[in-house]
Parts: sequence; structure tokens; C-alpha cells
Amino acid sequence: MDRITIGVMGCSAFAKRAMIPALLECNCMKLIAVASRTKDRAAEFAGLFGCEAVEGYRSLLDRTDIDAIYMPLPTGLHRNWAHEVLLSGKHLLVEKSFTENYDSAVAITKAARERDLLVMENYCFLQHAQLKWLSDFITSGELGEIHLLRSTFGFPPLEKGNFRYNKNLGGGALLDAGGYPIRIARLILGDDMRLVGAALEYDDELGVDIYGDAMFQSNHNGMIAQISFGFDYYYQCMVELLGTKGKLSMNRIFTAPPGLAPCAYIEYQSKKIQKSLSADNQYVNTIDYFARAIRNPQEFETHLNSILSQSRVQQEIRLGKTDIA
Repeated sequence: MDRITIGVMGCSAFAKRAMIPALLECNCMKLIAVASRTKDRAAEFAGLFGCEAVEGYRSLLDRTDIDAIYMPLPTGLHRNWAHEVLLSGKHLLVEKSFTENYDSAVAITKAARERDLLVMENYCFLQHAQLKWLSDFITSGELGEIHLLRSTFGFPPLEKGNFRYNKNLGGGALLDAGGYPIRIARLILGDDMRLVGAALEYDDELGVDIYGDAMFQSNHNGMIAQISFGFDYYYQCMVELLGTKGKLSMNRIFTAPPGLAPCAYIEYQSKKIQKSLSADNQYVNTIDYFARAIRNPQEFETHLNSILSQSRVQQEIRLGKTDIA
């Protein structure tokens, strides 16, 4: 089977560290080119990864030898460039968060449907083996009836000038760190969960939210999820489940790097267990998953609906209401 050809739109640090090396490991895809706004930056990445350098994003989209685009641009640039990717007839793997607001997500997913193209929001942690273990453990009933999920993702203040502090680039904690605990809450509670309450704290000078909290409840079983996120924590990357028989904690749920064997901590009334899980490469797994999804058009709608659900929840938190239509 021919490999899917892919181009990278943007030269981010994350793309350099994780996603482009993963692309090179995957036999299902062939990296053709990396594009940047400047010739020198594109040439730097092309030299590192053995592909072509392209100056300007439009020039990348005009190519006919590329099937798909990986877009690691800041969120504030997604609406325009995601739409352009789809107009060029290419599938899209786009970094979180998908867009700044729900209306933009609706417009982009509509364009994808009209052209029968795949768009996938890149939450790599979903493809780590520890998520399969977590799902199986929940199903096993070891914790009894689970009443509460807690999840926190946050880190110390970023360097001044970081795009996450830039309102015009879609900055703010909700659209960055906040997307992860929202996504795992949706995974475990289901997309019928409803927002119970939320709060965002803004930096008045920057004009962006720097931390926040939210609580959800499942409409089908009443389970509660409490999440926290922000740019002003000591490093936190955890999920915790409380059930009638015990408690489960996992402390590298979103960011386990290749080679790290994450741990699960299980507490019962009379004993505590530490279980070492398998190391995995969530970045390579994500690229493989994206390639398989491209070859299965019947799955496109699932990904588009997931994007809309995620964007809707983020906008509900932003607005503090649950009637987003």
C-alpha cells in the first residue's frame, strides 16, 4: 500500500521535538516538506529531517504531491489556515486547541464534510497504551461504582513572549492546558456530560486566562468530574478516580514521553498498590492512527463530532453557560 504523503505547516518546538521525529518512524507516511513563513526556518527543519523546505504556507498547500497536512500553528491561526488546507483538498491533523471558538469549529468541520476530508485534533495522550489500561481497569469494576474524576494539568509560568500569553494567537490556559482534562473527562463521562460550574482567572495586562477550574456531571450516571488547569502551578499532570471500593491515581497521564513506564497507584481500604505500566510512544501511535483514519472515511464523522464536542465544552466554560447551539 502506498504511503500517505504529508507536509508540516509551521516549525514549532513541539513539532521538532516530538511529532516530526514520529512521522519519520512511521512506515505509513512519508514526510515531503516543512513550511515556514521564513526561508531560513524552513531550511533549518528540512536539514534536520531530510525533507524539502518550503517558504510560505500557501506554497505548501499548492503542492499536488501532498495528501495531508500536520499543523502545529498557534490556535489563533487555525481557522484561516485549516480552511485553506481543506480548500486545497488535503486531510488535516491539527494541534489543540482546534479553534478559539465554537462558531469557527462549526465552519471548519462543515468544510471538511463538504469535501469528504478528515480533520483530527491532536491529543496524543489518547493513543498511549496507558489509556487502554485505564479503560480496561474501569470496566473491570475494581474500584466499584466510580463517583468522581479529578484531573489537573498545569505548569509554572512561561517565559514572557510565549504565544500562549498572546490573545491574538489564541492564548490562554483554557485553550492550552485546559483542553487535556476536558478531553479525559469527555472520554470517561461521555459527551453527554453537562457543565455544572466554571471559573477562569484572567491576567488583565495580557488579556488571557492564566488558570481555571470546571465541574461536570454525566447525564446518564451522575458521575462528577472536577478539573483544574493553568500556567501558574508547579507541574501537575494527573487523573484520579474515586469509587466505592477504592481510588486510582495516575501522574503522567497526558505527557508520558517515549521510554517512560508510567505508574498507576491503586488504594483500597486496607492496602496500596503501585503498578508499573508499559512504556509507549504516543506520538508514533498518533501518526499511525491518523493514517488509518484517512484510509477509513466512515470514521471521519466521529472525529468531526469529537472536535465539535470539545470546542463546545471549552466555549461553555468561557461563557459560563451550557446553551451553546
